[in-house]
Amino acid sequence: MSKSITIDLDYDTIDRIATSSMKSVLENLEIDLKKRKDDSGMAIFETDKEADIALMEKHVEAFKLVLEYYNESQRI
Repeated sequence: MSKSITIDLDYDTIDRIATSSMKSVLENLEIDLKKRKDDSGMAIFETDKEADIALMEKHVEAFKLVLEYYNESQRI
């Protein structure tokens, strides 16, 4: 049996939920990047280590850029 619930959220709340999620992904990606650089992590985007690191760094910068848009850069 499934039930659905509708919740009305204001834009600020939606922004906080989205940025909180992005911060979590960024933190995990930075951890994965560090592990990949020191050979204790696994491939995320590419099996070639250098290409994988380059893509991970690119994604880290992209998340930071989006968080900066939401004025969250000082909180990461």
